[in-house]
Amino acid sequence: MTFCGKKGLVLGSGTSGRGAMLALKKLGAEAIQADTEYLPEEITGCDFAVVSPGIRHDHPVYKYARVHDMPVYGEIGLGAMLNKAPVIGVTGTNGKTTTVSMLGSIYEAAGVRAAVCGNIGRSFAEAACEGGCDRVILELSSFQLLQAAPLKVHIACITNLSADHLDYHGNMLEYRHAKLKIADGQTPEDFLIVPEKLNLVGMRGSPTLLAFGRDCYEKEGRLYVMGAPFMRADELKAGGRHNVQNALNAALAAFADGIPPAAIRDGLMSFVPGDYRISPAGVYNGCAFYNDSKGTNIGATLAAARCMTGSTALIAGGSDKGYDYDELFRGLPGNVTAVFVTGGNSAGILESAARMGYAGAVACDSLGDAVRRAASGGFDSVLFSPASASFDRYANYEERGRAFESEVKKLFGSTS
Repeated sequence: MTFCGKKGLVLGSGTSGRGAMLALKKLGAEAIQADTEYLPEEITGCDFAVVSPGIRHDHPVYKYARVHDMPVYGEIGLGAMLNKAPVIGVTGTNGKTTTVSMLGSIYEAAGVRAAVCGNIGRSFAEAACEGGCDRVILELSSFQLLQAAPLKVHIACITNLSADHLDYHGNMLEYRHAKLKIADGQTPEDFLIVPEKLNLVGMRGSPTLLAFGRDCYEKEGRLYVMGAPFMRADELKAGGRHNVQNALNAALAAFADGIPPAAIRDGLMSFVPGDYRISPAGVYNGCAFYNDSKGTNIGATLAAARCMTGSTALIAGGSDKGYDYDELFRGLPGNVTAVFVTGGNSAGILESAARMGYAGAVACDSLGDAVRRAASGGFDSVLFSPASASFDRYANYEERGRAFESEVKKLFGSTS
């Protein structure tokens, strides 16, 4: 479609919506912006619509578009129309943001101008409008991939795949198909990095495959890419087994793009993890508190729990995303002897605990109540990793993380 002289409706006023407005202006289109909660009357004068990620397919905009044969785009797709630089795309259930951030650090160490954008904060469309970069390092959610055409990814990485966003996708098959769209249009000159045993049935591209566990791996404390060691695992500032995997995925992607091993090592050594991912939140009466508010699904929470040492209490719960929490209690390590549950999906989590025979689940009235109960339990560590979205009480995981830190700080006030 030629956008010049056309008029469109942008649904959503967040980062994605703002990026879409910038892109449409550059493409020569007129656009109006509206909240996602309703379908404005102005749509009757529009030639197309742009929807923010996460707008469900039962939203009235899709029904209107079908009836009136109106094209619907995503912000990622608009960015792809303007982008001139090769794209390194990262998706998966867990580890996306860390892997993308590690790649940004690697490319900075290599002296390559790279725009880090997408689901990580800055929109792809905004980065594409600005231009001036040699590479785009793009974090892609399953929602964004469903709206990504005509995006072409040169080096794609699927970090891992476990149940997530099933309230949106319906089942794991549809979720996997959404993630595999990152390979759409890839040719043998492009690369797709995946876990060694990932089911690729339904993939539409024909990329050169690279596998975590085969082409990048850890052996005796050293990290290898394509059979050659490039650094020690203990040189990473980002701790935990999950971050070793993130580093290996980032290293393999950069290596496939021709980045020298020395620059890969330098970039990974200088990388410092962001907030709300197993971040220390204080020590109270000998108990260490950790803030993993970014743990919005079961896989992320289990990865965080496996990083804990000594007797550990988990604080979990939030907005329901359609998970089967039996998986949480089935996978918790043995040192996690209590789970303090709070949030909108508390009943479902507690039912799973009872069904799985987990005796340490405790219902709490609020996040503050959970923190106080955990603090008085004599644990070595308390991990706040909700395994849930934040939207029952908070705007996002950052706000939820700040709320947890505030409750931990109150503990110190109670002893003064």
